[in-house]
Amino acid sequence: MVLNLTKRFLVGELMDDPNLAEKDHHQALHGLRRVNQLSRTAKVVSRAIIQHCTKQKLAFVRVLDLACGGGDVTVQVAKQLRKAGLSAEVRGWDVSQTAIDFARQQSGDDSIGVQFEVANALVDAPQKSFDVVYCTLFLHHLSDEDADRLLVAMWKMASQLVLIDDLRRSTMGYALAVVGCQLLSRSPIVHVDGPLSVRAAFTEAEIVQLSDRCDLPRPKIERHWPHRFLLTWNAHP
Repeated sequence: MVLNLTKRFLVGELMDDPNLAEKDHHQALHGLRRVNQLSRTAKVVSRAIIQHCTKQKLAFVRVLDLACGGGDVTVQVAKQLRKAGLSAEVRGWDVSQTAIDFARQQSGDDSIGVQFEVANALVDAPQKSFDVVYCTLFLHHLSDEDADRLLVAMWKMASQLVLIDDLRRSTMGYALAVVGCQLLSRSPIVHVDGPLSVRAAFTEAEIVQLSDRCDLPRPKIERHWPHRFLLTWNAHP
C-alpha cells in the first residue's frame, strides 16, 4: 500500500482512549519522555520564551503548558527559565487524571514549584491569565475544528506569547517516527501512535490556513530536529 500524506489522516490514537489501562498509559508516558529528551523539546520551547522575555525586559513570567502529559517538558522548561534568571510561575494542564497523577509523581521534589492540574484546554480558557501559553505534540490530535478552538483559546489566555511545537507531516517525518518510536520505547502504544501522529500532523501551508481561519496573525515558523516546527504567535512583535 502506498502511503498517502497529501491530506491529514486523523484517527483516534491509543493514548487518547479514556479506558486505557494505567500501566499501559504510564509505559507510554515513559516512552514519550525519551522522545522529548532526544528531540530537545523543552530546550526549543524555553529558548523562545527566554528570547521573548529578554526582548520585552520581563523578569517574571507566567507560563502554561497545555496537554502536558507526563509533565517532563513542563518541569524542564521551568528549570531552563530559572537557569536563565527568570522568575517563573509554571503550570501544566491535562485532561487526563492519570497523566496528571503521573506528572506529579515523576516530578516529586524536582518539580521546582510547577503545578499540575486537570483541565481541558478547549473549555477552561480564562482570559489573559498567563503571559505565555504553549503546547507540544498536541495539535495533531485535534480535528481541524478543534485546532481552531485551541488556537483561539491559547490566544485568549496569553498576554504575550503563544507557542506550538509539533510534528510536520512528510515522508521523512513518518520514517523517523517509525524508526524512532521503535528504538526509544518498548510501549506498543508509542509504536502505533507515533506514525499515526505524523499522518495526522499539519503542513506549514495548513498552519497558515489555520491562522487565517482564526483571524490571527500568521505565525513565525521555525523548523527543528527531528522534522518538527515551532510556531510562534507574538502579541508584542
